[in-house]
Amino acid sequence: MLIGILSLPFYIQAYTQPEDLIHLVYPTNILITALQDIQVFANHCILAFHNDTVNKFNTAVLDKLPGEAQTFFSIDTSDANEEDPNFAQHPAEYLQSLNCSGLPPSCIILKVGSPVMLLRNLYPTEGLCNGTRMIVTRLGFRCIEVQILGGDFHGTKKLIPRILLATMEGELPFILRRKQFPIKLCFAMTVNKSQGQILGIVGLDLGTSAFTHGQFYVAMSRVTDVNKLAVLQTSISPVTTHNIVYPELLLSQQSK
Repeated sequence: MLIGILSLPFYIQAYTQPEDLIHLVYPTNILITALQDIQVFANHCILAFHNDTVNKFNTAVLDKLPGEAQTFFSIDTSDANEEDPNFAQHPAEYLQSLNCSGLPPSCIILKVGSPVMLLRNLYPTEGLCNGTRMIVTRLGFRCIEVQILGGDFHGTKKLIPRILLATMEGELPFILRRKQFPIKLCFAMTVNKSQGQILGIVGLDLGTSAFTHGQFYVAMSRVTDVNKLAVLQTSISPVTTHNIVYPELLLSQQSK
């Protein structure tokens, strides 16, 4: 593995404050008219390399979106070995504090007009695939109504129910089963989740660097116009970041 330092060209916009990046990608007028023009959220997104950073951006932008927020808590249970002499039922508070990769958050806060991403393949033939971005148009306790953003089903309204999801074997000392809407907020998303997306305006958080081969390239290539790309870093000049390359991957491609 090779880790190099890259200097970004001077013409790429750079900011040092998260608020400035948020305002560029999601100016106030866009948030106010979200439901009137859903194409806006299809073209705008903030990208980051880590889930913790993504969650902070999502919370910050949701606070700026007009409307009343509704909170949806999951129903969590665990499959533990009851024959174990040390067995004890896990408290609900503990289970709800676990936010594992691949599971929706135990607590989802939504507003009408907020963009979300689907975390499971529900109905692929109808456009509801893992990674599909949608905008919330109506909130209910058992179902939420959404409009699909992008693709062949752009603008199509669908209902998303609460479903039962579970962690993988070995991910935790027990199997966590969570009944929740299989979605998460999507004002911001991880670079990995953005693969295949074509976006009009992108804000990229470089406060934390790429941690695997090809991530930096994926992040920088989501936008079609470099003038619509901006980065967030601790210092403006020079704007640098780590790029990770596995030479053996490149060599194996050349040998084919």
